[in-house]
Amino acid sequence: MDEKRGSTETRESTLLCPRCVSQMLPVQRFGVTVDQCTGCGGIFLDRGELEQLSEAEAKFYAAQQQPQQPPSGAYPPQQYPPQPVYVESPRPRGFLGGLFGEGYYGGHHGGYRGGHH
Repeated sequence: MDEKRGSTETRESTLLCPRCVSQMLPVQRFGVTVDQCTGCGGIFLDRGELEQLSEAEAKFYAAQQQPQQPPSGAYPPQQYPPQPVYVESPRPRGFLGGLFGEGYYGGHHGGYRGGHH
Protein backbone atom coordinates (compact mmCIF):
# COMPACT_ATOMS: atom_id res chain seq x y z
CA MET A 1 0.00 0.00 0.00
CA ASP A 2 2.84 2.38 0.72
CA GLU A 3 4.10 1.82 -2.82
CA LYS A 4 0.80 2.96 -4.30
CA ARG A 5 0.73 5.98 -2.07
CA GLY A 6 4.25 6.90 -3.22
CA SER A 7 3.26 6.62 -6.87
CA THR A 8 0.17 8.76 -6.23
CA GLU A 9 2.34 11.52 -4.81
CA THR A 10 4.54 11.34 -7.90
CA ARG A 11 1.46 11.56 -10.07
CA GLU A 12 0.26 14.67 -8.19
CA SER A 13 3.48 16.52 -8.99
CA THR A 14 2.90 15.71 -12.68
CA LEU A 15 -0.58 16.75 -13.73
CA LEU A 16 -2.56 14.26 -15.79
CA CYS A 17 -5.22 15.17 -18.31
CA PRO A 18 -8.71 14.38 -17.01
CA ARG A 19 -9.80 13.50 -20.56
CA CYS A 20 -7.10 11.16 -21.88
CA VAL A 21 -4.85 10.72 -18.80
CA SER A 22 -1.75 11.99 -20.65
CA GLN A 23 0.83 14.25 -19.05
CA MET A 24 0.03 17.97 -18.75
CA LEU A 25 2.80 20.52 -19.29
CA PRO A 26 2.83 24.23 -18.39
CA VAL A 27 2.69 26.46 -21.49
CA GLN A 28 2.80 30.27 -21.84
CA ARG A 29 -0.20 31.76 -23.68
CA PHE A 30 -0.38 35.56 -23.92
CA GLY A 31 1.77 35.94 -20.83
CA VAL A 32 -0.31 33.49 -18.78
CA THR A 33 0.93 30.02 -17.80
CA VAL A 34 -1.70 27.34 -18.50
CA ASP A 35 -1.56 23.53 -18.47
CA GLN A 36 -1.75 21.80 -21.87
CA CYS A 37 -2.17 18.08 -22.46
CA THR A 38 0.58 16.36 -24.47
CA GLY A 39 -1.95 13.78 -25.72
CA CYS A 40 -5.17 15.52 -26.78
CA GLY A 41 -3.92 19.13 -26.70
CA GLY A 42 -6.59 20.23 -24.24
CA ILE A 43 -5.89 23.31 -22.17
CA PHE A 44 -6.88 23.45 -18.52
CA LEU A 45 -6.87 26.56 -16.39
CA ASP A 46 -6.07 26.93 -12.71
CA ARG A 47 -7.74 29.56 -10.53
CA GLY A 48 -7.23 33.07 -11.80
CA GLU A 49 -5.86 32.03 -15.20
CA LEU A 50 -9.16 32.65 -16.99
CA GLU A 51 -9.29 36.18 -15.57
CA GLN A 52 -5.67 36.78 -16.60
CA LEU A 53 -6.44 35.58 -20.14
CA SER A 54 -9.51 37.83 -20.29
CA GLU A 55 -7.42 40.84 -19.24
CA ALA A 56 -4.74 39.97 -21.82
CA GLU A 57 -7.43 39.70 -24.51
CA ALA A 58 -8.92 43.07 -23.57
CA LYS A 59 -5.48 44.71 -23.75
CA PHE A 60 -4.82 43.07 -27.13
CA TYR A 61 -8.03 44.39 -28.69
CA ALA A 62 -7.67 47.82 -27.06
CA ALA A 63 -4.22 48.19 -28.62
CA GLN A 64 -5.65 47.37 -32.06
CA GLN A 65 -8.45 49.92 -31.75
CA GLN A 66 -6.20 52.88 -30.94
CA PRO A 67 -6.14 55.40 -33.78
CA GLN A 68 -3.18 54.87 -36.03
CA GLN A 69 -0.93 57.80 -36.84
CA PRO A 70 -0.71 58.65 -40.55
CA PRO A 71 2.65 57.84 -42.10
CA SER A 72 5.15 60.68 -42.07
CA GLY A 73 5.07 62.81 -45.19
CA ALA A 74 1.34 62.28 -45.61
CA TYR A 75 -0.87 65.22 -46.37
CA PRO A 76 -2.50 66.80 -43.30
CA PRO A 77 -6.26 66.50 -43.04
CA GLN A 78 -8.04 69.22 -45.00
CA GLN A 79 -9.59 72.05 -43.05
CA TYR A 80 -12.29 73.81 -45.03
CA PRO A 81 -13.19 77.43 -44.25
CA PRO A 82 -16.65 77.98 -42.80
CA GLN A 83 -19.30 78.56 -45.43
CA PRO A 84 -20.83 82.04 -45.58
CA VAL A 85 -24.27 82.34 -44.05
CA TYR A 86 -26.90 84.49 -45.71
CA VAL A 87 -28.78 86.57 -43.17
CA GLU A 88 -31.67 88.81 -44.16
CA SER A 89 -31.06 92.14 -42.47
CA PRO A 90 -32.66 95.55 -42.80
CA ARG A 91 -30.98 97.69 -45.39
CA PRO A 92 -28.96 100.62 -44.16
CA ARG A 93 -30.42 104.08 -44.67
CA GLY A 94 -27.11 105.90 -44.50
CA PHE A 95 -24.84 107.00 -47.32
CA LEU A 96 -26.83 106.77 -50.58
CA GLY A 97 -29.20 104.32 -48.92
CA GLY A 98 -26.57 101.61 -48.81
CA LEU A 99 -25.52 102.41 -52.37
CA PHE A 100 -28.82 102.58 -54.20
CA GLY A 101 -30.83 100.64 -51.67
CA GLU A 102 -34.24 101.70 -50.50
CA GLY A 103 -34.40 105.03 -48.81
CA TYR A 104 -32.42 107.20 -51.19
CA TYR A 105 -34.75 106.59 -54.11
CA GLY A 106 -37.82 106.03 -51.99
CA GLY A 107 -37.73 102.26 -52.26
CA HIS A 108 -39.15 102.23 -55.78
CA HIS A 109 -37.64 100.40 -58.66
CA GLY A 110 -37.26 101.98 -62.01
CA GLY A 111 -35.00 104.94 -61.64
CA TYR A 112 -34.67 108.30 -60.02
CA ARG A 113 -38.14 109.65 -60.67
CA GLY A 114 -39.96 106.37 -60.15
CA GLY A 115 -40.50 105.71 -63.82
CA HIS A 116 -41.02 102.26 -65.27
CA HIS A 117 -39.17 100.61 -68.10
